[in-house]
Amino acid sequence: MDEKRNNGLSRRSFIGGAAVVTAGAAGLGLIGSANATENGTSKRATGFDYDVIVVGGGFAGATAARECGHQGYKTLLLEARSRLGGRTFTSHFAGQEIEFGGAWVHWLQPHVWSEMQRYGLGVVEDPLTNLDKTLVMYNDGSVEDLPPEVFGTNIQVAFEKMCHDAWEAFPRPHEPMFTERARKLDKMSVLDRINQLELTRAQRAELNSYMALYGGETTDKYGLPGVLKLFACGGWNYNAFMDTETHYRIEGGTIGLINAMLADSGAEVRLNMPVISVEQLNGGVRVETDDGETITAGTIIMTVPLNTYRHINFTPALSEGKQRFIQEGQLSKGAKLYVHVKENLGRVFAFADEQQPLNWVQTHDYGDELGTILSITIARAETIDVNDRDAVTREIRKLFPGVEVLGIAAYDWTADPFSLGAWAAYGVGQLSRLTDLQQPEGRILFAGAETSNGWHANIDGAVESGLRAGREAKEILG
Repeated sequence: MDEKRNNGLSRRSFIGGAAVVTAGAAGLGLIGSANATENGTSKRATGFDYDVIVVGGGFAGATAARECGHQGYKTLLLEARSRLGGRTFTSHFAGQEIEFGGAWVHWLQPHVWSEMQRYGLGVVEDPLTNLDKTLVMYNDGSVEDLPPEVFGTNIQVAFEKMCHDAWEAFPRPHEPMFTERARKLDKMSVLDRINQLELTRAQRAELNSYMALYGGETTDKYGLPGVLKLFACGGWNYNAFMDTETHYRIEGGTIGLINAMLADSGAEVRLNMPVISVEQLNGGVRVETDDGETITAGTIIMTVPLNTYRHINFTPALSEGKQRFIQEGQLSKGAKLYVHVKENLGRVFAFADEQQPLNWVQTHDYGDELGTILSITIARAETIDVNDRDAVTREIRKLFPGVEVLGIAAYDWTADPFSLGAWAAYGVGQLSRLTDLQQPEGRILFAGAETSNGWHANIDGAVESGLRAGREAKEILG
């Protein structure tokens, strides 16, 4: 990461003040600590402080903690930030509930949908049907106003061409390397595939934008099989897949589900507790936090983002396969931005080609009194300072000339020392080595969206991985 972008953002100084989030947004995500022994769980790993330590308070960590709590294990969850949610982050801006991170859910995503049903949580819909205006911005900065039906057909045609062999490669998408075809495709980038396709200028720009977003990087670095697998998880159907990605959010925000799961877990939750070392002992583990506290447990579940592992010392060292992943990192370098403009723009959607900063722009809410709140996903945070209102205004006016920007709210996930990147995405050659990330190492278990088999770029993948880790903890502790 560019040192200048992270100036002054040490792991410790980050705690207590999210410098990567624009001040206009009010954050949520706190839960009172719960004492495990008072919630029906008891310690089984004799000689240790806890049965299980879960590191990370996102969806993988919350799921793992809940699973361990339901097994009767005394469980401690340590979260480095001053909030829960991990790479999801419910907040408020201009009177609206917003999500700075993972947001969309769907009944085709079985793990998160089951959790929503378990806790009685509904959905809210984003205004993405019956669009009033659709735009494409090209790499040269020119903007084309396309009729919504043409815009929609463009991306569908291009995306279906790109994913033409998804069924062949991923007939069992939750078993990623089930076929030889999938293994061979792991040598290809998304750009390699796009270069094989016959596309119009607009089709290519829309597809480039979409794929840069999924990778959180330029398409030459994004591995092709990752997106084919996600398409297969969506039923190998374009309309169904798009519905999973852009339509439904959790009523009450992602933090509502996180809080429900942890309240049900019986786990003790401690915030502002970055872990700096993990040491395997005889029959257990010892962790050290950055304030010098040491805690022991029968097993530990690591759910932190892959890019943060470089700041944690493991004794003994992790396997060569994991160390290779840690050195490479996961790909995505994205950011999230909300912009409130005075004008009522209606239901708008825009793609901007991969060299442009505002790659995905959609209406979050609109009205004559409200104006318009635009939700914007940025593939590479390095392309714009999302906290610079003047820079954001200049880019917004390229799409919507003359609009008056009333406020912005943003989160740069690459500048967050406890993420160092955004949604999970695999580079060329990484997906075929997924088991290296998943494999337990002694008493250390691994979860997080990067380690999931299915919807790795979504909340569902994080939940899936937490379920697996909870099962593995039971195998160790009995």
